[in-house]
Amino acid sequence: MPDNMLNRALRVKFSVRLPLANCPPPMLLYKLSSTFADAGVPLAMGDEKRPRPIVNLAYPLPLGVEGLEEWADATLETGSSESLDIVKEQLRRCSPKGLYILDIEQIPLHASSIAELCETAYWSWFCPDKLFLDAVQKIEIFSNSDSFKINKTSKVHGKKTMALVEVRHVIQELCWEDKTLRFSTKIIQGQALNPQKVIASIMGIGLEQMGRLQRERIVIKHDPKLSRHDKYAIKLRNIYEDAVLLESGPGIKLCEDDEEGWLAL
Repeated sequence: MPDNMLNRALRVKFSVRLPLANCPPPMLLYKLSSTFADAGVPLAMGDEKRPRPIVNLAYPLPLGVEGLEEWADATLETGSSESLDIVKEQLRRCSPKGLYILDIEQIPLHASSIAELCETAYWSWFCPDKLFLDAVQKIEIFSNSDSFKINKTSKVHGKKTMALVEVRHVIQELCWEDKTLRFSTKIIQGQALNPQKVIASIMGIGLEQMGRLQRERIVIKHDPKLSRHDKYAIKLRNIYEDAVLLESGPGIKLCEDDEEGWLAL
């Protein structure tokens, strides 16, 4: 059994530009995983029936939207000991066009996943000149409203359905800088809101008329697990010890202890 306790968890900050911004999230994840492989930085594999590299994106980018500061978590396989600077340079050399590695840091194995920590996304909409005057009026009406709903496709019992979804509370901090609209969106677990669709609905136009949208950054909240190293590290250690015991084969006897519960002898 591989010693998973010796794996290294990394948090990667990167940007996604065209043409890579035209990739859907699964393809973007594949490109990122392939960059590690091409750089000679082996990723640890999951325990699925068909194991996949342990790498996860923070929050999906809408198709065609560039992200200036994106995040991902990646776990390097047991035995990897290269310095972070060397790993970063190896990844940069092997990145495909449109993927730029900004920084990496090592995080504890017991850290929360990056997807759980995403709190707020900041965006810029570069409004086309011909839409600007109309956009100023309609964005002001939206900003002063208490409610705004858009049609959103969802699946119910495996079938696609359309439903009206309230989005006014999700869009915040709207302000114009010249002809660029800056705004933020709350990141709500289980709800992947596409700001393109919100802006298009406000304007009453199709997505193809919108012009360019860009995600500037994602704000990450504090990870509560980092201040509870004693709790979570022990939990990980116990999982590892249990696995070692199970690998030891027959001959293990369990007895009940008044204070510690079940003990292996």
